Amino acid sequence: MSNNEKQDEKELWQRIPNTQGTERAETFVALSHIAYDRGDHKACLALCESAREIYEQLGAETSTSALMHVYEGITWSLRKLDRDEEAAELALHAVDILKENSPTEAADMMRDAGRFYFSAEKYEKSLQCHQNAIAEIDPDTTDFTMGIDSYNCGFALIRMEKYAESLEYLLAARNYLKKAKEPEKVYYCDEYLAVAYIELKNGVEATTHAQKSLDFAQTAQNECLEAWACYRLGCAKVLLGEFDEAEELLRKSLSINVNACGTDWDLAIELEKEIANILVIKGRVAEANEIKRRIATIEETMKDEEPSTKLTPVESADSEPKGETS
Repeated sequence: MSNNEKQDEKELWQRIPNTQGTERAETFVALSHIAYDRGDHKACLALCESAREIYEQLGAETSTSALMHVYEGITWSLRKLDRDEEAAELALHAVDILKENSPTEAADMMRDAGRFYFSAEKYEKSLQCHQNAIAEIDPDTTDFTMGIDSYNCGFALIRMEKYAESLEYLLAARNYLKKAKEPEKVYYCDEYLAVAYIELKNGVEATTHAQKSLDFAQTAQNECLEAWACYRLGCAKVLLGEFDEAEELLRKSLSINVNACGTDWDLAIELEKEIANILVIKGRVAEANEIKRRIATIEETMKDEEPSTKLTPVESADSEPKGETS
């Protein structure tokens, strides 16, 4: 922190005893910005809560934008403190306050709640929030917004292993995001459609969507996306009994993952297992056993880690950090 910033903070603290009402709340908010910027999220949280208490006491005198801003400060501070479920619950409280006079802001806060619940692994609650956002009648809703909402519903259902139910939402999301001219987000829809169809043992549809995701990744020259697309397409080809092509795709994915993406070890393990399964089918059991022996060492190291599914939700345009395709 520069000397000028320290002086500004000192002056703000000195101002508090001599202020009240909106001015006092605004001073707390200004101090919360300083605390957040220096990474002191506990202090930011406490300052925002002090401002919220004042604003809620003032009632109708408080502008919607001021109240929305302080709620956002509290929820993001809670997220930085890994208190995602609390952040979600507070966001829902904000929805109740905002929905009568500011339905658009309430809908945005509902989406935030859905993302926060997702981060807290409360997928059922996340789904409900995004479904509520879709149900809101908003004349300003765009194809992009509807696409993100639909995607996040499908995404939550995949996490809940409700693959058949996810298809309706992911297909709708793909359609909306295609209209919105968002090719990268269409890629994610195609990838997770492939995931759902693979789990449902529908090799034809899985291949169609995995190929579309690979087409985008290669055109965009995004090697990390290409690694995942090759993995999905390889798994789809297994379902079709096209084992040579499947093995080639899986080995390509493994190579890209190791050489271009800063190795995702969970993905590497899954790829090696899939390759070993194909080798067994081909009668090359000794090679398969050697792969299994080798990856057992990596699995032992990674066993306490969450398995990677690379299911990253999409953020809305006004969200802070990158997280759920919300």
